[in-house]
Amino acid sequence: MSTPQTRYQDLCQALDGARERFKDYRSQCGFFAATFARGLVEYLGGPRDMVQPLKRLGEVGPAQDHFEVTDIEDALYLDEDTYWHLWLRLTLSPKGASDSIEFELKFKQLEKRYVVNLFGHEDFELPELSTDALRPVYDEVFASIKRHYEDGLRLFLDKRGEYLHLGFSAQRQMKIIGGG
Repeated sequence: MSTPQTRYQDLCQALDGARERFKDYRSQCGFFAATFARGLVEYLGGPRDMVQPLKRLGEVGPAQDHFEVTDIEDALYLDEDTYWHLWLRLTLSPKGASDSIEFELKFKQLEKRYVVNLFGHEDFELPELSTDALRPVYDEVFASIKRHYEDGLRLFLDKRGEYLHLGFSAQRQMKIIGGG
């Protein structure tokens, strides 16, 4: 005859279950992040290393942002806002100096769908993880980066840079032209 389980043992089982559910959730979200990054490269048609995951070092803020390139697993973190955060660097290398631009992808999985947040306000609900489902997100990333380059200087000079999803400054302009 087996001894009944104690309440303590019940709590230990609950803890083990919680750890296993989080491990599974993190794994699924890591797969989403890796799929997103690979799909963005394919969508843009650029070189394989044009999109790199970044680990943020230091405080949040334009002057304090410091990143190091890492793998998806190390770059991905769950924040108090209930979203997974992933910083990505997209590097462009046309004739002459190259430029890179960083942006944050926030997402979470709710049941069988994903909610993606770009630029702090663009929410997309994806019923599945597929190229077709991700296309509107990729379209928004592409349009925002293109607008950053095409309209950034003009909007900055007009003091209307707040209309850009990706910030623009005098320092940013110098980086774009390869001067710092």
